[in-house]
Amino acid sequence: MLRYHIDSIPDTRVTAPLEVDLSLSGEVASAPAVFLEKETREEFSRIDGRITGEIGRDGTDVHVDLSVSYEIPLTCVRCLSEFVRTGETAERTMFFHQKDSDPESLERYGSDGWVDLGPWLRELILTDLPFYPLCREDCRGLCPVCGQDRNQKECGHPEDL
Repeated sequence: MLRYHIDSIPDTRVTAPLEVDLSLSGEVASAPAVFLEKETREEFSRIDGRITGEIGRDGTDVHVDLSVSYEIPLTCVRCLSEFVRTGETAERTMFFHQKDSDPESLERYGSDGWVDLGPWLRELILTDLPFYPLCREDCRGLCPVCGQDRNQKECGHPEDL
């Protein structure tokens, strides 16, 4: 669960933080409005991995320390073949209470007391993904003349076209 009410988050001045160990694919499935937006639907619908870490609070300030390990299928921009990107990212942040919080603002929660880590986690993963995904660093791409994948077979056309 990536949504916590402030009352269910342990106050670390008194007790240990809440341990988190969740399935990433399960969390994506349970929050489609957060993860399966139009521009990221294809990638996130097939993501797999784990979310681990701790959540605690000091008064109304919520401390979040999470690590995400993931496997996500991507398409190479040169040869258009699908490949699996394995990655790991971690971040520590704090969520602050804000009256009349804008639901789109990250790292804030409103007077209802619900802290939603979904949008923050989505951005954490997206910023870890390559902007220009390549199946491998030396990918030769597709031939502009015949469309042959040059990683699989030579077509005979010059590469400098």
